[in-house]
Amino acid sequence: MRALRLLLALASTHAWKRHTSAAAIHRRKRRFVRGGAWGFGKNKDSAAEADNATTTSEGGMSQSQIDEALSVVPVFCLADPEGRPVLMTAPEDKDDATKKPLQAFFTDVNVAQAHAARIKELSGDDKLDLKLAVVELGRVLSAGEPEDRKVSLMADPRELHVARQLVLKGAGFRDTNSTGTSDKVVDFSSEASVKKECKAHCPDGVDLDQGVPLFTLKDLNATVQGDDVIQPWFLSFADLVRAYVNSTGSSDEEEAASGLERLLMEGGVVVGTLDSVLAAARGGHTRRAFMIPP
Repeated sequence: MRALRLLLALASTHAWKRHTSAAAIHRRKRRFVRGGAWGFGKNKDSAAEADNATTTSEGGMSQSQIDEALSVVPVFCLADPEGRPVLMTAPEDKDDATKKPLQAFFTDVNVAQAHAARIKELSGDDKLDLKLAVVELGRVLSAGEPEDRKVSLMADPRELHVARQLVLKGAGFRDTNSTGTSDKVVDFSSEASVKKECKAHCPDGVDLDQGVPLFTLKDLNATVQGDDVIQPWFLSFADLVRAYVNSTGSSDEEEAASGLERLLMEGGVVVGTLDSVLAAARGGHTRRAFMIPP
């Protein structure tokens, strides 16, 4: 059970909660994957297809394919009772007309709710009633920057920490409290230490200080609408763990967990960002991408 405990600890650094409206989100996910199936190392015609996450596809993804992939990903912003977006201004900038207020879109509903609660607490107004508005990620990315505000896509900090841990594990780092021969040592429980070390080891084009992390496995694929094989990218590492366990078809949780732990140590887990994955997909440097919301 040691392997299973290690993986669950990594995938569950904090409590993973579901929003009450998650059923609607899952209905949209099923619409996209209906008729398809997860596979691990399946549907390969040659050894070159083993590196699914880095396999080049001819021509890259079209804009319509990218729009479809992003349409199943909801993001959340704060709004007042009348539905107007909440714009945030730093206290030091409130009298500076040159500083634009910020409109934040959150990839995780619980993080958005936490920000709403924090704003209410800081305002001192117990009657302040902030709502959550749901928008398709594609609409946010295609809208561009408004003249009157800055727009920012806010990643789940828990997923950022897990992504950095995975990057360092792939680079050969071990935890300060573990035994091993590697001279690369870091305190995996320290967010500051992990963030500092990760800067020098992220793959080219992957900026976890600015981007939204995505996770996949090199050999995990999905068939969608017949024979179209795509590369699924997860916004939640815990969801990736579940997808892997389901794809193995194994009834032995310990065996499945050991297999995933081996992939972690051998670099089979791929960490990217939304920007890096979309850039690679447009350029034909990766399989057609499919986003799995949390």
